Amino acid sequence: MKSGLAPVYDKSTKILILGSAPSVKSLELQQYYASKGNQFWKIISESLNTTDPIDYEKRLELLVQNQIGLWDIYSHFDRIGSLDSNFKQTKLNDFDALLSTASIKLVIANGDKAYQEVLKSAIFEYHTVIKCLSTSGANNGKAQERKIEWKEALQLPFLS
Repeated sequence: MKSGLAPVYDKSTKILILGSAPSVKSLELQQYYASKGNQFWKIISESLNTTDPIDYEKRLELLVQNQIGLWDIYSHFDRIGSLDSNFKQTKLNDFDALLSTASIKLVIANGDKAYQEVLKSAIFEYHTVIKCLSTSGANNGKAQERKIEWKEALQLPFLS
């Protein structure tokens, strides 16, 4: 099975964004949302009213500075290609250390697969969990609706 990427968070993290598992390109580059078609970084920077720093380390800093964490629901997985519909075998991440360290108030599932797993596993049963349209390039036909959803989710009033 393939292994996912390490989580991005610190003790002040209030929002945790969860995908399903890294794409083939993300695994190759060891960077979250590395695929050119994925709109994650563009959506995040627009939602935070800033420009996309482009440099990966600066992107991660932008998240942490805004109390946003990033991880995937699966730690290990067998999947052909990068589509969520192609998972053959999966293993959930262990969220204990993250939940005992960070100040998570909101979990945003990046797409249906992550959302279904979050609900099914009950890991975040004491947290507010919402689903936003996937930032995947396969979902770019809903770009405007997706942009609004993400902006609203990242600016929920109880997070301030």
